[in-house]
Amino acid sequence: MPRNVEPWGKSSTGTAPAAAEGRSFRTQLIIIFAIRTVFNTAHRIIYPFLPSIARGLDISLAAASGLVTVRMVAGLTAPLFGPLADRRSRRRTMETALLLSAVAGLVLVGAGSLTVGALAAAAIAFLLYGLAKVLYDPTVHAYLGDTVPYGIRGRAIGLIEISWSSAWLIGVPAAGFLIERFGWRAPWAVLSVLAVLSLALTHACLPLGLPPARQRQGIRLGSLLARSWRHLLGRRRVIVLLLASLLLTMALEIPFIVYGAWLETAFGLSLSTLGLASIVVGLAEASAELGTTLLTDRLGKRRSVLAGLVGLAASLVVLPALATLGVVAALTGVVLVMLTFEFAIVSLLPLVTELVPEERASLLSLNVMAFSLGRIAGAVIGGGLWQWSGGGITPNAAVGAACALLASLLMFGGMVEIGD
Repeated sequence: MPRNVEPWGKSSTGTAPAAAEGRSFRTQLIIIFAIRTVFNTAHRIIYPFLPSIARGLDISLAAASGLVTVRMVAGLTAPLFGPLADRRSRRRTMETALLLSAVAGLVLVGAGSLTVGALAAAAIAFLLYGLAKVLYDPTVHAYLGDTVPYGIRGRAIGLIEISWSSAWLIGVPAAGFLIERFGWRAPWAVLSVLAVLSLALTHACLPLGLPPARQRQGIRLGSLLARSWRHLLGRRRVIVLLLASLLLTMALEIPFIVYGAWLETAFGLSLSTLGLASIVVGLAEASAELGTTLLTDRLGKRRSVLAGLVGLAASLVVLPALATLGVVAALTGVVLVMLTFEFAIVSLLPLVTELVPEERASLLSLNVMAFSLGRIAGAVIGGGLWQWSGGGITPNAAVGAACALLASLLMFGGMVEIGD
C-alpha cells in the first residue's frame, strides 16, 4: 500500500495496521460525512423547492423540471471518470469534485444576471453539480475500500451513507428557512461557501490516498478507458452487479416517482401533510442506514443485499393492500419500502468496493451509471403506468416488486459472498 494511505486496521489484502487506526480515522469519517451531507443537500433541496427555483429564474415549472433531468444525465458520464480516479490520488479527485460544486453554486446564484440566460446558466450549474457528485461519491467509497478492512467496511460505509438522510432532515429545512427569509438564491450561496470550506478540510485532514502504482503510469486517456471497461465488463460478476443495481433502483423509482401524487389523490393529503410524510421517509432512510452499520458485516454483504431485495419485493406487494386500510397503514407501507430499499442499496456498496479491488473507483463509477439508468427508466415507466392505470398504485408496486425479485435472483445465482 502506498505510504500516503493510512489504513484503518489490517486491510483485506493483508496490509499491516497504521497510524490512521482510531481517532484520526474517525475524524476523517466525520469530515467525509459532513461533506457528503453538503453534497446531498444540494441534490435533495431541488425537489421540494423546484417551484421556488422556477419563479426565481422566471421559467416554467416544466422547464425547471428539465434541470433535474440534466443532473440525472450527468450520472451517465460516471464511467468516464472512474478510471481517472483510479489513476490519480483519491484526495485530489475529491478536491476536484468540491471545486466543481463550489463553481456550480456560484453559477446558480448568478443565474438570471448572466448573458447566457437564466435557464442556460441553471442547466450548466446542475450539470456541474451532477458531475461533482459522480466524481466525489465513487472516490469516497474507493477510499474507504482502500483503508477499511472488508470485514467491517459495511459499518464505515453505512455511517457515511447516513448523510443521505441527514441532508433531508437537516439540509432541506435549513434551505427552506433561508429561502423564506433571503430568497431562492440563499441556499446555493451557502452551499457554495460550504463546498470551499469542505475543499480546505479535505486538503488539510485527509491523506493523499494514492492508487496502486501500476495505475499511475502514463497511459493515454482513450487507452485507459478502453482497457478499464474491457477488464471490468469481461467479468460475469460485474455484469450481474450492474444489472442488479439497475433493477434495484428501478424497483424503487417506479412506485416512488408517483407516491406523492398517489397519497394526495387517494387520501386528499395537503401539501403540509405530504411534507410530514417526507420527514417520515427520511427517518426510515436513517434507520435503514444505521441498520447496515449494525447488521451488514455480521450477516455478510451479499446476504444483506438479498434480504433487502426480498423485503423490498414483499413491501411493494403488500403496499396496495395496506392502502385500503387508511392513510396511516399506507404510510407504514411507504416506510417499509424505503427501509428495505435503503438497507439493500447501502449493503451493496461495500460489496462493490471489494469485487475488483485494483479498479475500485472504475467499478463504482460504472455502478453509478447503472443507478442513474435505473432512475431514468423507473421515472419513465412509473409515470406511464400511473397514467395507464388512471391513478392507482397497484401496477407501479407490482412492476417494482418484479424488478426487486429479478435483482434478487441475479444476486443469488450470479454473486458469491466475498470472504466466505
